[in-house]
Amino acid sequence: MVKPVCAILVLVLGAVAHAGPLTATAKTDLAGAIDGLTAAAENSGYQLVKVQPIDQALIKRGYPNPGMRILFIGKSSAVEQAMKANPKLLSVLPLRLTLIVEDERVIVSSDDLEMWKAMFPDPATVRLIEGWQHDLGLILSDLSGR
Repeated sequence: MVKPVCAILVLVLGAVAHAGPLTATAKTDLAGAIDGLTAAAENSGYQLVKVQPIDQALIKRGYPNPGMRILFIGKSSAVEQAMKANPKLLSVLPLRLTLIVEDERVIVSSDDLEMWKAMFPDPATVRLIEGWQHDLGLILSDLSGR
């Protein structure tokens, strides 16, 4: 029963082994974190696109609730910029944030965008990705109150 939950954690957090994901911690519940991230994203010009509960299917099958969500945030200008810089970057959009409930706090982690800079090192692509990383950093800082 624990194996499927661990497998999902490994898949979702696999990027943590790399140097690039951004993380934040907030002393709140899942609903509070989603509300806080939605407001923080809006403060940076992004909109909440989707909240994906990845734990409901596990609960239906009798597994414990791992307390996880994936938030998708985006803005139309990011799509336009990706099309101009490198259309392959569209697979990164909308940007994803993984939320994990642990005790009385929520840990939020972004995708590892460093690998995209390594795969597409042209200056326009790197600048665009660094802009997204900067925005994600602002959003996570806003959530954690830094």
